[in-house]
Amino acid sequence: MNEHSGILILIATAGLLLLGPLLPGAHAYGNAAQWQVGFSSTCNVPTLCGPPGGGTGTFGLGGWCDFSGSNGSTALGTTGTLGDCQLAQYARTDLGQPNNPVHLAVDITGWTIMPNAFAPGLSFHITAATMKCTGPGATLPPTLFSGCSLPPGGDTGIPAAAGHFSLSPFTGYHVSVQVTQLP
Repeated sequence: MNEHSGILILIATAGLLLLGPLLPGAHAYGNAAQWQVGFSSTCNVPTLCGPPGGGTGTFGLGGWCDFSGSNGSTALGTTGTLGDCQLAQYARTDLGQPNNPVHLAVDITGWTIMPNAFAPGLSFHITAATMKCTGPGATLPPTLFSGCSLPPGGDTGIPAAAGHFSLSPFTGYHVSVQVTQLP
C-alpha cells in the first residue's frame, strides 16, 4: 500500500507542476491591480537631513501602493479610480527628539499620471483619497516627512513606468522605488 501511495503522490505533484504555468498569475492586492509599487527613503546625516532653515534631524519612510481602475496606459493624463497606499514614516527635527513615527493608510478614489515635481518624467498624482493616520507623529504639523498629509499637489513622486529606480542626491540620503505594471 505504501508503494501505491508514493506513486500517487508523485503523479499528483508532477501534474500540479505541469499545470502551474497555465494558471493566471497571482496579484498581491486583488485581481484589479494594474500597478504595484514598493518604496523606501532614508536620510541619516543629521546636519544634512534636518528641517529647512537649519537644525539637525533624520527622516525615513517605507511602504507600498496599488493603483488600478484605469485603461492601463502610461501616458500623460491617464486617470484611475482605485488605489491604496500603506506607509510608515518617521522624522525628528533634532537629535534629542523622538522619531515620531506615523502610519498612513490611504484609500485612493482618484489618481492621474502627470509630470513629476521631484524628477524628470511622469508620476502618479493622488487626486482624491481618504486617509487614516495613527502613531505619535500623526498629530504633528504636516511637512513632507511628518504629520498626516498628502504630498503637495498629490504628487507621490512614484514614476509612472515599470522598473527599479534608485536615487542618492547626497551622502546619507537614499530613495528606492520598485514599480511593477501588471498584465
